Amino acid sequence: MPRAADKLRPDGLPRSILMYVPSVHGGISHHSHYQAEELSRRGVDVTMLCSTAFPWRQDQVPYRQLRRFPDIARGGLRARIGRFLAVIGNHYRLAWHVIRQRAPVVLLEANTEYFALLWAWPHLLLRLLGVTYIANFHDPLRKVRYGSARLHQFELQALYRILQGGLIHGDPPGAARLPDWIRLEIVPHGPFPHFAAAPPPFDLRQRLGIPADRFVLLAFGLIVDYKNLDLLIEAVARVPQIDLVIAGKAMTSAARPAQHYRELAESRGIAGRVHIVEQFVPEMEVAAYFAAADAVALTYRGDFVSQSGVLQLAASWKKPVLASSGEGPLRQTVTKYRLGEFVAPDNVDAIIAGLDRLMTQTPAAPDNFDRYNAAASWTANIDGLCRLLTALQTSSTGVAAHL
Repeated sequence: MPRAADKLRPDGLPRSILMYVPSVHGGISHHSHYQAEELSRRGVDVTMLCSTAFPWRQDQVPYRQLRRFPDIARGGLRARIGRFLAVIGNHYRLAWHVIRQRAPVVLLEANTEYFALLWAWPHLLLRLLGVTYIANFHDPLRKVRYGSARLHQFELQALYRILQGGLIHGDPPGAARLPDWIRLEIVPHGPFPHFAAAPPPFDLRQRLGIPADRFVLLAFGLIVDYKNLDLLIEAVARVPQIDLVIAGKAMTSAARPAQHYRELAESRGIAGRVHIVEQFVPEMEVAAYFAAADAVALTYRGDFVSQSGVLQLAASWKKPVLASSGEGPLRQTVTKYRLGEFVAPDNVDAIIAGLDRLMTQTPAAPDNFDRYNAAASWTANIDGLCRLLTALQTSSTGVAAHL
């Protein structure tokens, strides 16, 4: 079997790579797109195994797409069963394409372990045969979502046995308990320039009836409990000159629905100042939301230790953020580059104090966003992948021969 070095170019990248990208909504699909675009720019033969509803069409990208995964709408029991079967089936499709294309490196869109006990086995065998599996560790601290805590640990172990390395946006928290054999490389998240390049298609303030003298705080993206939207509404109720715009759709049926936040705003007497746009915002409309905002809310709970794709959007429009989280890359980024106000998590009074500073003090300098956007590039992200693959090769656990 050829040596690992035979499969890496002198720059540390493989000659070909297979990317696994089942996501459609949210920032993960865009993250994978820009990784694939940068890899292609460097001459790597990229094949992306993705959904039939992947937001970038084949004629828009320089890499090869295999749109094999079904797009299953959210809904009732039938949809949940369909998603369960799709998760398992998609991983078996991935295994088949690894064999068919003799892929030396597989890059997973995320470190997702759901139902891994049912799909990990062919990938464990492929790893033994020399395929290198790497994941983007968007969320290193995995929480139980299905089943018991004990079952969840078995699923994590099944995933971790497949992986040799990962790209992560900051030092992983100790509570993540990642195994020693997974080598991690810290890389920036990377910007989403296509959003910032589009002009606003309409005046959002005018559409929502927001007076010109109001301070507009934008909470953008999936509606999930860990964003503390209830605390934001409580804070806005005590700061009369602020309008809050919540734009997004509930991620799961377990999350509080948009109606919960409407009712909360009404109970606090501020229904006219809390504007909820319950939808996945079409890409051509994203610019309208950020152009209208004075600041962007990223008020995550204290147990959130990952990075936020919405931060990249805020930085692209040079909008200051009101952020909170646990110790992790979001906190490190906001404080290092001075991109707004970072406040204690899960605390209404801290949110109010942060809003007061955003409204009364000199806003974050445009140069701060320029420095961040320059550092958080896709070039730097893929440079980290080069370092990771080279290190795996050097340690003799890296890229092996084609099958």
